[in-house]
Amino acid sequence: EKGAKFPDLAKGYSKLGANDPLTPFNAVTGYNNYYEFGTDKEDPAKNSSRFKPLPWTVKVDGMCAHPGTLDLEDFLKPHAPEERIYRHRCVEAWSMVIPWVGISLADVIKRFEPLGSAKYVQFDTIVRPAEMPGQRSEFILPWPYIEGLRLDEAMNPLAILAIGVYGQALPNQNGAPLRLVAP
Repeated sequence: EKGAKFPDLAKGYSKLGANDPLTPFNAVTGYNNYYEFGTDKEDPAKNSSRFKPLPWTVKVDGMCAHPGTLDLEDFLKPHAPEERIYRHRCVEAWSMVIPWVGISLADVIKRFEPLGSAKYVQFDTIVRPAEMPGQRSEFILPWPYIEGLRLDEAMNPLAILAIGVYGQALPNQNGAPLRLVAP
């Protein structure tokens, strides 16, 4: 239901018609790729407890009419969270059906009014090696990790900025407090 803060997911099935059973919560929160916390799939759940996701700010800059740095609450305030249930399939031969709660990335982008010459949206991770043990080594990745989407990909109605999973606030090992989900 659009506008609901965290929808009721008690039935455990997608409302999208496929009736795919949701992946169990402990699998979704215990099997992740967040190299900031280590290279094994179990490392994020084991190594993310020292990470402090709040307070948090979001910096929007570059080719837009309204750049700025906002605290997370002000960044999220104008947007109504929605439930999105997505199946993620990996080339490593696993898949998960996950109920995300988030805000439309397209609506966020429109809010900051990209200039006509803008072609990409860039996402940079936070760098806190004291809280994120995987960042203590450049052997894994150079930090910050930077990812990008073409503006048309970022404006796809399926792309969201997740703030929750299974009707709960996003856990550290799943990208707290804010995670890009772009199926």
